[in-house]
Amino acid sequence: MADDRTDVLQRALAQLQARWGDRIIAPARRADLTPLPTGFAGLDAQIGGGLWPGRMSVLLGHPTSGATSLALRALANAQHASGPVMVIDLARQFDPHLAGRIGVDIGLLVLSRPPDTGAALTIVREALGNGALGAVLLDVSEAKLSASAADVRRLSQALMGSQAALIVLAQGIPSAFDSLTDLRLCIERLAWVRQGTDVAGLTARVRIDKDHAGGGGRAVQIEVRYGEDG
Repeated sequence: MADDRTDVLQRALAQLQARWGDRIIAPARRADLTPLPTGFAGLDAQIGGGLWPGRMSVLLGHPTSGATSLALRALANAQHASGPVMVIDLARQFDPHLAGRIGVDIGLLVLSRPPDTGAALTIVREALGNGALGAVLLDVSEAKLSASAADVRRLSQALMGSQAALIVLAQGIPSAFDSLTDLRLCIERLAWVRQGTDVAGLTARVRIDKDHAGGGGRAVQIEVRYGEDG
């Protein structure tokens, strides 16, 4: 009898996923997983504590907007909490000097520079399933990100079983990824922070375009100081 009920349940779930996509059925967030803080208390308070493991967070912003700084601060926090992180640098723009100034331990960072989108998404899926990484950053920036329905489905499956937070850094992202996006932040630089003639950081406006509760439209101002660890 129990096996019959299980079969009926599996068929019902398969029908729902066939009609609405894989993300219509998702496991409840595990009690032993906690969000990855961004390092900015005001922002974390607005987004449920930070970036969730097993979910995709998209940071949208043009060069010098502050989006890269926000992503790197999140990676530094992931290292403090759980160890190694990975950067998949499709954009070929990763700057280890900047990362170090923001607090990232380069010795606990794995860097991959795939030749194209297909290879990048394959590496993302494998990294999410690694089990040893606290966060995975896919830096698309000005590169063109494209994906088939099969790519999106496979990425969805990889996310569901992962303990790592997936952060996508981009200027724009195809609508095919909307169903996977747990959090979407739009970042705009407001001003540079200077010490004399040196740039010591920046202030940015972060608009919460989408969060896991389905809301959006709120905005938070943050200040990133270079050379501060965590």
